[in-house]
Amino acid sequence: MWYYSLMSYITKFLKLLAKIWIVVTSVIGSLFAIALIALVVIGTSTSKELPTYPTRTVTSGGSEKVAIIPLSGDIVAEDTNNDPLAFSSGVISAKKVIPLLDHVMNDDEIKAVVLKVNSPGGGVVASDEIYRKVKELKAKKPVIVSFGDMAASGGYYISAGATEIIANPATITGSIGVIAQFPQYNDLLNKLGVQMRTIKSGEFKDIGSPQRPMTDSEKQIFQSMINEAYDQFVHAIADGRNMDEAKVRQIADGRIYTGKQAKENGLVNELGTVDTAINRAKTLADIKDPTVVEYTERGFFESLLSSSLQKINPLATLSSNLPQTHSGIYYLMSF
Repeated sequence: MWYYSLMSYITKFLKLLAKIWIVVTSVIGSLFAIALIALVVIGTSTSKELPTYPTRTVTSGGSEKVAIIPLSGDIVAEDTNNDPLAFSSGVISAKKVIPLLDHVMNDDEIKAVVLKVNSPGGGVVASDEIYRKVKELKAKKPVIVSFGDMAASGGYYISAGATEIIANPATITGSIGVIAQFPQYNDLLNKLGVQMRTIKSGEFKDIGSPQRPMTDSEKQIFQSMINEAYDQFVHAIADGRNMDEAKVRQIADGRIYTGKQAKENGLVNELGTVDTAINRAKTLADIKDPTVVEYTERGFFESLLSSSLQKINPLATLSSNLPQTHSGIYYLMSF
């Protein structure tokens, strides 16, 4: 009899565990669904209010703050990540960085800003838009840039509007110039016996086509565009760094510099680290014991949910799977 009683108790216990498991999984599933719905509502909201950016405290101090903003990756106008807080997730998106700079500009507790820049450059327009916003921010509070491994071409462009620039002696910077690259595979098509017939409304409608050699007239058109973008780059540096334009043109031949060489050429103010930049920010803002905060992106679970949202968005999935190319005109370091 005792055997059957024991089996009866075990059976009841297992049934109870099964019920508990069903309840727990149901609660977790419900919480996940609620969070997913909340993110969908937030993501589709048409509100013009700035998002609340998460931060982490680097050093505790008084009510006055020094804000650190990490900017890493290629500079683009916008990216395929729909999360407005993913301001530096592999790319530097002007669409996301500019609102963040507006945010710190209007925060009265933030007395100075440190930008940690690590970028080979990128889009001409996106670089100029961020540069202009950095200059606008500098007019209200000190902006110190700290170069990482690389701050070249557009990476230097967005930094030129800052109050001061700090570089590591081994930082790769410079590469001041503009580049346009266009693939050409007409020889390959000819070998394959493939011919492309183009009907166009004007001589230059298919300018830059990879299916035929570029004409001298087309090269002149692109060169004039390159020259204009280059002049814009030079003027931005001369203005932002208070340098003589002739001096800028002398060193802006596209070559790269180490941080040490850049300091010798007047492209950076001082050699050092992020801590050096923070200390300069304190000095220029005239604050003794600030709280140093660093702007971050979403936490693990928030990022996971945001990523899940993008995966169920067919347009985002399609765009993220399209082949990427650097064809066009860029402030970009070329290897």
